[in-house]
Amino acid sequence: YDRDQMRAIETAIIGNIELSFKYRSQGKKKALQRRVRPIGVVYSRFAYLIASTDNKEAVSYRMDMLQNVKITDVTFTPKEGFNFKEWVKESFGVYHGDELLKIQIRFSPVVAERASKITFHPSQEQRPQRDGSLILRMECRGHSEICHELMHPDWIGNVKIESPDKLIDAYSNHLEHAKSAITQ
Repeated sequence: YDRDQMRAIETAIIGNIELSFKYRSQGKKKALQRRVRPIGVVYSRFAYLIASTDNKEAVSYRMDMLQNVKITDVTFTPKEGFNFKEWVKESFGVYHGDELLKIQIRFSPVVAERASKITFHPSQEQRPQRDGSLILRMECRGHSEICHELMHPDWIGNVKIESPDKLIDAYSNHLEHAKSAITQ
């Protein structure tokens, strides 16, 4: 990322100063002007600026899609009661647009040992089973990101989402979408 852009973001977060930038959402042709209250940065597959507007809910902005980042002359008071670390912990990745779910996934005996060495989410509980499989329980948001993780070649055919039905349906839809991409 651009060093000056990173410095501006860091200064704005530390000083509670609003940022302005142009942001081009994925799939959009034109960048739109944004003015936000920066909260923090999250590093996942990409880096994300987490910010709010007018003390509303936090929103993720992919940093590689930010253009012309500028510090404004407007300071703000952070939203009372908002805990960035707790907010980050709720998500499987960075996405927060869906509901918090209690999830149960079973890894087959073929991949259970490998899965047992991975921290998928801070809330996770792992329970080895007599048949050699591993049950993973966690409570988080980011259904799409969970589906992407479970579609990784290491897990395909060796993982089963046991609950909730919403995640089972989302995973099924992701698989159908991936299948349709190769049959077109």
